[in-house]
Amino acid sequence: MDKLIPLSRPRPDEPTAREREILNHIWAGLTSHEIAARLQIAPKTVESHRANLLRKFRASNSAQLLRLALLEGILQVPSSHATPSSTVRRIQQPKEARKLTSLK
Repeated sequence: MDKLIPLSRPRPDEPTAREREILNHIWAGLTSHEIAARLQIAPKTVESHRANLLRKFRASNSAQLLRLALLEGILQVPSSHATPSSTVRRIQQPKEARKLTSLK
């Protein structure tokens, strides 16, 4: 055992521009059919891009894919100081909504 095997190796390929676009739509929570409709491409094409992303990031599901893309800086969480035009419209809660308590 004189050869060391690294625990993590760099990814083989960088995602293409289209794969990054698909990744952003996955991050937004869209399904493959919704992404296909927005980009005016076939759902099978979206699935192909998704499979390529999973392979490139060595992920087994979308949750792992998003986590790894965040860790590598390919995806970025929007700041809480974003301008109103760039933020997602929030659903207003009724005043009598239950308050969350912290778990300790």
